[in-house]
Amino acid sequence: MANFLVVVDPDSERRAKFVQTIEPLIPPVEGLITDSCSTGNFHGIWAANAKAPISTFSDREGAGIIWGQAIPQDSSTMIDGKELRNQWVSLESQPPIFDGFYAAIVYKFGLGIRVGADLEGVFPVYYYTHRDVALVGSSPELFRYHPLFEKKFNPAGLVGILLLNNIFDGQTLWQNVRRLSAGHLLSWQIDSAVQEIKQHQIGDCSKEHPYSELSFPEHLELLDNVTDRALRSQSLKGAKHNILLSGGLDSRILAGFLHRQQVDTVALTLGVMGDLEMQCAKAVARTLGFEHHPITITLEQYPDGFEKIVKWEHLVSGCNWVMNWGIYSHLNKYGSRAVLGNSIELLMGAKASYKIDDPNISFENFFQRGINSWGLPPATLKNLLRPEIFGNLVDEILDSIREKYQSYSEEKFKQALFFDFYNRQRFHVGSTGWQVCFGPWPILPILDKELIETTAAFPSSTIIKRRAQNELLCTRFPELARLPLDKGTYYDTEPLLKSSIRKQLSLLFKIQKKWRRLQYKLGYERRYFQRIFDIENTGHREIRKQVEPNRYLVKELFNEEVFNQILPPPNIPVERVNYYSSAELSSCKALLGFLLWSQGRL
Repeated sequence: MANFLVVVDPDSERRAKFVQTIEPLIPPVEGLITDSCSTGNFHGIWAANAKAPISTFSDREGAGIIWGQAIPQDSSTMIDGKELRNQWVSLESQPPIFDGFYAAIVYKFGLGIRVGADLEGVFPVYYYTHRDVALVGSSPELFRYHPLFEKKFNPAGLVGILLLNNIFDGQTLWQNVRRLSAGHLLSWQIDSAVQEIKQHQIGDCSKEHPYSELSFPEHLELLDNVTDRALRSQSLKGAKHNILLSGGLDSRILAGFLHRQQVDTVALTLGVMGDLEMQCAKAVARTLGFEHHPITITLEQYPDGFEKIVKWEHLVSGCNWVMNWGIYSHLNKYGSRAVLGNSIELLMGAKASYKIDDPNISFENFFQRGINSWGLPPATLKNLLRPEIFGNLVDEILDSIREKYQSYSEEKFKQALFFDFYNRQRFHVGSTGWQVCFGPWPILPILDKELIETTAAFPSSTIIKRRAQNELLCTRFPELARLPLDKGTYYDTEPLLKSSIRKQLSLLFKIQKKWRRLQYKLGYERRYFQRIFDIENTGHREIRKQVEPNRYLVKELFNEEVFNQILPPPNIPVERVNYYSSAELSSCKALLGFLLWSQGRL
């Protein structure tokens, strides 16, 4: 992965001093290579793994840089920086968008810059402009070192984070620093207002595909073909690949495709050998003949991961995935590409962090049961925030969320599906790509236009309750469907297809499930994700101790009594309604992150 920053500044002395200041600061982790590209008033600098696919081109007329794999839809060959400049520099034509995980920028002397990223906007792109200066980067953190940058707190950014556990509508914690919208191209010219030009939105082309007239087996055949092609087009021929194999359905399906394509694959699973997820993943790797390794992120590493997620991401995706910042070094030992199953469960199976199991789901139900379950209820948030600072922002942003939600489609089911894709899936789930892959470059099959548009056009009856996903596994990879499957529920690892032996031993497996529950009551948690998200584990307790002195920095923003009730001092346990919900405590972790972020940035 690359952490990049681009500056366009006509003051050569100021520009050079800024670049000199940030150069030693730009690597977020150790072991990266720093490189740059400059011409005229433009200077781009980045830190990346030696295996990262990066293409640059510059001459007197301008520059073109691609960090990642930008793949034209009609080809499996990556585009390079020179060709990118030719295609994106014209102001008269609609610039193309590409498949794959990437960020890209074009600079044309006298015209300005154009910046874009993958279809879902997973690769982070932030921007700030001030008169004739533009700053663009994969993190906003280093913007503050430019002399013209104005470091001002943005209340709207925090409200979005505390409502959804991710930013909304591009609003970050700093005023005038925005995250580029998914499917949009940033266009900026000196002395002109910055623009975001729409290139693609999920659902725009769904009416062109009359898939409702096809049978379910025909839908499965389509899904098989587009998934196979998406994975094949992003893979690197002849190279060894990693796959983060969780033991669940998404990565299991991708593992089946990798095996069918005869890709040399190493499977890695987060956790320890006794975990249920590990046991499920281990069985899949053994069946497919994949080399398999555990990745153990110790609780002692949590404070370091927390510091990185706050520093480099500015809470845009909440603060749940602190452990992910320790994964890249493990992936770096095997292969040059890493396959991730991000967002597949949503578009193939209408399965997100909650069940979209009602084709006529209303916005109110979707908001309460789904996205807001990871944040603070609006009434609580209003009590927390001081009105003299935040005014009516909670209600205003709620209205904007509702309006955006309803704009995606006329079908209620797809309103929920597409909103989740561009919000929770893009940030909370999609952030994995940037967090873990300062090692091998990530392959995300979901970042494929044909795959996105095909699944978006399927009727709800095909994908609801993971119907298509389940059948794809059972019909294409039945040997994997007979293995125990981690469903993310209460110790349920029943396979989709039961062998005759398993049917005969059904009583034994019921006893096994009860034994696992008893182990939990005795203090032994065998579910990895329940264990790592627990805010009372020793890693999170240490984080709470370290950020506790910062409470005074935010006292003017919050009602102190409400704040202390939501996030008590570290010696007092956090109150919870549902102990088994990883969503419930996400807002507490976001507040912890804000306490750390406020130090030197507020």
